[in-house]
Amino acid sequence: MRLRAAVTIAVCLAGLPAVLHAEPLRYDWRIEDGVEYDSNPGRIERIEGNPSQPAPPASALARLVVAGSLAADLGERNTLAASGAFGGKWFLADQARAENVLVAQASANHTLRLWRRTQAAAAVSYYDVFQRRSTELPDFRSLLPSLRLEQGLGRAFLASLGAGYRWFSFKPDGAYSFHAPTVFLLFRHVLPGDVLAGAADWEWSAGGNLEARAFDGAACTESGCDPGGSGPRHDDRFWIVHAGFARTGAWLFGAGAAMHINQSNSYGEALVRGLLHARTVVALPWEIALSARAELVATRYRDPLTFLQPVAGLPSASIEDESRSTLRVEISRVFAGHIELGARYVYYTSAPTSSAVDFRRHTALLYVALLDEK
Repeated sequence: MRLRAAVTIAVCLAGLPAVLHAEPLRYDWRIEDGVEYDSNPGRIERIEGNPSQPAPPASALARLVVAGSLAADLGERNTLAASGAFGGKWFLADQARAENVLVAQASANHTLRLWRRTQAAAAVSYYDVFQRRSTELPDFRSLLPSLRLEQGLGRAFLASLGAGYRWFSFKPDGAYSFHAPTVFLLFRHVLPGDVLAGAADWEWSAGGNLEARAFDGAACTESGCDPGGSGPRHDDRFWIVHAGFARTGAWLFGAGAAMHINQSNSYGEALVRGLLHARTVVALPWEIALSARAELVATRYRDPLTFLQPVAGLPSASIEDESRSTLRVEISRVFAGHIELGARYVYYTSAPTSSAVDFRRHTALLYVALLDEK
């Protein structure tokens, strides 16, 4: 199965030499370096009625990100796009250095126009986290090749239908690795403009996807996990439905909602999660850009969790570590078109979920970036 994924990547990237000679060639790159403060490097949760868990102290850290993308037309009907990023952070406090991490990400997309308003595309995405191995750390690798078909319905509507296959490796504990076929459906509406050409003032979208995850490990029960037992394997059906809108122009504003439903046969994994989000980008005086994003997340688990007397044998690793509401604010200014200075603040919290678990984290970043685009 991994061989097929490698072949898909090779097919998507086979046209790259042609891209380098195609016109027009479009690219951008960015190198960002910064100093950050993290109030909760270990992402430790506080549990009401339990002794405080040992936690690394708040710490400063160095942060570096290198990213870029490339796109070109390979004739009148073909377009190839590729992007990649590599980054890492290194904590200064000795007790927090187990949280040091490197992240690599890459994607490629080859689009073929079949008819006037019909497109087919092959894509592949890769994401890899390199961290000191522990079941408490999100150290994983994900590979997802996919195919999709896009049909324009008039100038303003676009329907996309696609399918793919995902390989997920959870490095600290192979029982949480899985493979999963996935299908997705998306509708977009722009006003005014052409949905295939872009540059619309308003955009509305709605869609959903399903990922059927077959894990390598056994399903857990209320009494614990038995990897060598004769019980069923761990299987999840992870559903996502979402809708949103965005306005572009002199200023940008967008908002949306989503629901995640995990139908799992493993104890403690079934959940319903609701998300509301809003974002904006506003131009301020002196060519300063202000961007903000807020996301409100509430999660309800089907199985009650016992904190004072944990169930023996249940794994502590969590793949769906997304139950965090966030507020993010950033200001930045670009000088001479190639140097950007900025500051970013992010607040994470477990609210408004009603639970004995309390989570809070603050990060503050000062950065300088070199960038270019064509």
